[in-house]
Amino acid sequence: MSRIGCAARVLPLVLLVGAALAVGWPLLRILAEALASLRGGIAPGLGRTAAVSGALAAGATVLALLGGLAAALTARCLPPGPRRLLDVALLSLLLVPPYTAAAAVLALGGRGGLLHGILPPLLGARGMLAALVITLLPYPYAAARLAWRGVDPRLVDAVQVHGGGAGRVLRLVLLPPLRRPLAAACVLMLLTALADPSIPAVLRGRVPTLAHTAYLEVMAWGDEGTAALIAVLLALPALPLLLLVPSGPGAGLTEPWYGHGAGPALALPTSPLLHAARLLTLLVLAGIGALLAAAILRTAGAPGELLGQGAVLTLVSTLQHALLALLVAVPAGLGTALLASRGPRGLASVVDGAQLVLLVLPGTTLGLAVSLAYRLGTPTPLGILPPLVGGASLGSGSIAIVLVLAASTAPLVHVATRAARAQIPRSEEETARVLGIGRRRRLMRLVLPQAAPLVAVTAAAVLVRMMVSVTPVVLVAAPDAPMVPALALDLLDRAALAPVFVLTLLVALVIAVLALGAAAAGRLR
Repeated sequence: MSRIGCAARVLPLVLLVGAALAVGWPLLRILAEALASLRGGIAPGLGRTAAVSGALAAGATVLALLGGLAAALTARCLPPGPRRLLDVALLSLLLVPPYTAAAAVLALGGRGGLLHGILPPLLGARGMLAALVITLLPYPYAAARLAWRGVDPRLVDAVQVHGGGAGRVLRLVLLPPLRRPLAAACVLMLLTALADPSIPAVLRGRVPTLAHTAYLEVMAWGDEGTAALIAVLLALPALPLLLLVPSGPGAGLTEPWYGHGAGPALALPTSPLLHAARLLTLLVLAGIGALLAAAILRTAGAPGELLGQGAVLTLVSTLQHALLALLVAVPAGLGTALLASRGPRGLASVVDGAQLVLLVLPGTTLGLAVSLAYRLGTPTPLGILPPLVGGASLGSGSIAIVLVLAASTAPLVHVATRAARAQIPRSEEETARVLGIGRRRRLMRLVLPQAAPLVAVTAAAVLVRMMVSVTPVVLVAAPDAPMVPALALDLLDRAALAPVFVLTLLVALVIAVLALGAAAAGRLR
């Protein structure tokens, strides 16, 4: 038997064992603990905390939706040059960690902030709402910009020729391609707002939230049942997202690409709707500018505070953990994609479905599951597995960090590989088989050249996500772990805002280098 044949037989077993240890057992454990907690009675105040979290997440989602759609409509009506500037202003918010947005809100409207005494104090619910809106704005903006990228301006002209105004253009031309992406963006925003513990950690005041309550329970080794119940509650909004994501191999990933150039501006008729969109866009840009100015002034006013915080070493350590996670996640994602493409249809559906569930699972739920499952010794058929979570664990917590990062990354690699495989013309594969080309040569000469650029770009995007995201890392790392989110939360706990802004700038520089590398890899295709 060839080496590829042996690897193909061993691959399903390796993937199954890895998935069971990394994801399956922790999720089953928190589900069992959540059910046990329900039978024993809900913790006092948890219902009120859930109501407050839901109201904050819903309010932030609605406000971000209005601002993002207004900015996207304004951008689509602008010439290519100003449109790109607006894209940079809004989409660059994806690179801003949520704790940095909270720190900027504190620098603007907190005690001693830039506008202290002019604005009402931006603490508690007001501050969290402002930081959440800034964090969520890119989601509806990106969804609308991508959905409207292929809109033909001649359709707008045709509606106007027949006497239609801006409202009819919106209803007949702009809304139809936007419905599904916008629904998915709304669910994603709600999930993000509910599951983030860092903004409440900085701004919550006396306002409790589910994610921060679970974070405190885990960090203080408190009630495991409450933390498990919160983890399950945070995962429930992900269920509608499963219905909105296209299913099947490559579904929704083989849409026609509209090119790299910017399309012509849409000439919408002047109307109150367009004026309101432009005014709201100006308000959004003014808010972003005010937060940026507050961060710059706070950083410039405390130069001595920027040294000796270990930011560079922490950044290097975070990047090392991210690269180790990629070394695990890329083979796992490629392996599951290969298994789904070569196996029977039923197996492909199971593998794709499992990866889709893991893709939409909130990082807070995954982090809580791994933390509760592996912070103590775990009995196995081969003996007791040492603790993996915390500074005193096996590998000083690095194993758990790499584990959760890889588990949240492998689905993205799987989706990218399946998308690349779906774009290979069937005629090329059939011709290769007719010519007698073996599986190994087809894999090396046909599949990998097609998948490599997309997987490289996905890997760079994953590295960016690892550098910016808070969960699941802070839930499995020790408070003094050399990781960017842990250091940032520790600095914010001591009200050291300026080092957090400098740390974010360093992360942005690393991300810029990664983006340039991804763009270079994309041009190799």
